[in-house]
This record gives sequence, C-alpha cells and structure tokens, in this order.
Amino acid sequence: MKISEKRGCFSGGVWENGTGKVTDYVLDTHTCVYSLLNPGKLGKSARSALEKVEYGKGTAWIPAAVVAEIVILRELGRIKIGLPELETAMERAPCLRFLPLDLKQLEEFAVHVTIRDPFDRLILSATRALGAKLITKDSRLRESGTVKTVWD
Repeated sequence: MKISEKRGCFSGGVWENGTGKVTDYVLDTHTCVYSLLNPGKLGKSARSALEKVEYGKGTAWIPAAVVAEIVILRELGRIKIGLPELETAMERAPCLRFLPLDLKQLEEFAVHVTIRDPFDRLILSATRALGAKLITKDSRLRESGTVKTVWD
C-alpha cells in the first residue's frame, strides 16, 4: 500500500475519535523510497506500521537528512524520485510529515559518534529526539540498540 492519499489522520497525538495515542515513526531513506515506489520491498512490520499511518493511527516523519539523501541519490541517477515527489506525497498524506533539523537532534548527533555514516547518524538522532520508532532495513541501525526499530 503506497502512502498517497488522505485517510483518517490525527490531531494532537490522539486519534480523531479520541480512542488512543498515535505512534511516531521515522522513515529512513530506503523506507521512504520503497513506500513511494515499491511497497512490496518493505518488510512485513514496516508495511503494517505504514498502514497504521495511512489510517491515522500514527505519524510518519521524514527527517531533513532523508530528504537531502534522496535529492543526492536522484542527482546521481540512482533513484527516480526527488523533492517534488516527496512534496506531493506529503500533501496527499497529512500523516506523512517533514521533520526539520533542530538543536535537539544535533545534541543527539554529537553523542552517537560510533555511527560513521552522517545520514544514518542524523536519522538515528531524529528518531531519538522524537522518541519514535525507526522504520529501517539497515541491520547496523537495527542492531545498534539505540532506538526501537521496525522492519521484518
């Protein structure tokens, strides 16, 4: 199921019908690209989490680092989507949100020096700053134990 259309989004961390809390998820670059182009490549739990987002039972955050990495990958010809497609997806799915880089994330970034890839480190920092779950296929991030992850 592609994230592409408005469903029953939430308001203020509570489902619109008032029955429970929503879950915050941070999408890494693979997850973001797969969810827009080929959802079949997502792990079973990743698909389930994104379905919750589509039905307004969660929020999917796209960190600035993911957007920057997607722009670079498109420039290199490695993927077919870029900033315009991300903007369209976010307009169509209000539970899919852009997460600007802020000082709280940079404080987390400064602490996690063992993560060498700067994009992974920024994505991890965004996840920790939000207290969210990270949807990632990256085994290094899943095995790091620094955040809760979703994939298989």
